[in-house]
Amino acid sequence: MTLERAAIVVGAFCLLLTLLGAAMEPPELQLVSVVLGIALSCATVGAYRYPLAMSVFYLIIWMTASLSTHNTYLSCIFIVPALAAIVAYHGRVWLTAGVALTLWVAGLIDPVSDQTTVNLPTAATWGMYVSLGVVIGSAYGHSARRYKSAMVEWDRDVHRRQNDLAEMLHNSAVSSMTVNTMQLEALSLEYAKDPKLAERLDELSDSMRSTMSEIRALTSVLRSANDDPQSVLGIGDKTGKKPSTFAKLLTEEAARLQKLNRQPKTTVLLDDFDPSFSQDVLDAVAAIVNEACINAVKYSPPSAGISLTVRPYLGWISLTISNPIAASRVADNSMSSGIGQASMHRIATTIDAKLASTENDGNWEVTLSLPPHSYTRR
Repeated sequence: MTLERAAIVVGAFCLLLTLLGAAMEPPELQLVSVVLGIALSCATVGAYRYPLAMSVFYLIIWMTASLSTHNTYLSCIFIVPALAAIVAYHGRVWLTAGVALTLWVAGLIDPVSDQTTVNLPTAATWGMYVSLGVVIGSAYGHSARRYKSAMVEWDRDVHRRQNDLAEMLHNSAVSSMTVNTMQLEALSLEYAKDPKLAERLDELSDSMRSTMSEIRALTSVLRSANDDPQSVLGIGDKTGKKPSTFAKLLTEEAARLQKLNRQPKTTVLLDDFDPSFSQDVLDAVAAIVNEACINAVKYSPPSAGISLTVRPYLGWISLTISNPIAASRVADNSMSSGIGQASMHRIATTIDAKLASTENDGNWEVTLSLPPHSYTRR
């Protein structure tokens, strides 16, 4: 489950608890309880991105409403484990312990007398109630981190496969095509007295040389990944340096497409801001974009135009790579980076992004959508 879906589920669960708590309140307190529950539900969902700030906001709203009216609102009580679970999800031990202890102490305050009452059975029950949320959140967070770690390890295995694939292409396909090209050129000289046959042999030789050049370029792309195992497909310059910005990533990808005999067109429609990504997110985006561009080269005709379009959409950043589909091109599975669509989806999942592909008017489009919490505005 992605972070976005988890937040939606938690929000719906908190609203359900709000309605349950309001239904158990006296009629004159039900409206206030619902309003408080909605506000605290928003704070709980916001804790996915700002755990400390939203926890403080939750406590301020809860304590202010309870102590100012001298009432215990059940909606505030019921949502506490959800907040504790989300804070524990982040895996910060001291933050989790601090928030859980503060919630436990706050729950022991009697709003009627404005004093903290310590009754052992009540305190123990309330502590178990808060701890239940901590345990659930910690378990879910641990599972999510294990999944991400497994994806990183799997990515390293992919790089080893890339190296093997590059060696295989060089030792078999490229070497064999080099020999065949030399034989065609020799035959062209031998049958120079037959103009039609010599012309046909020259055409075959040129076609073989063009295909061999493309294979060598793809092999070079595969081998460049070995300089930096954290940068899929050798994103960055020839020294193995990773791109430091999103704009640099797009520039380098466009330059690589030009080297592979394609005509890139980059369009950025982010007029009001410049997104800044963390290096982990940028590496994942680079892996997906590079694989999508290699597929665009594989399935498009020579000298075709490949467009890279970046646009905002409801706070998300959408990156679309579009290429025309060659009418007579047969896909060769050996000409692959070793990543593939399934792996691109897994990489996108690790940064809570969405990946979609579709055919539109003879063009193949791959769209990567990055959520608002994956970048900051500059």
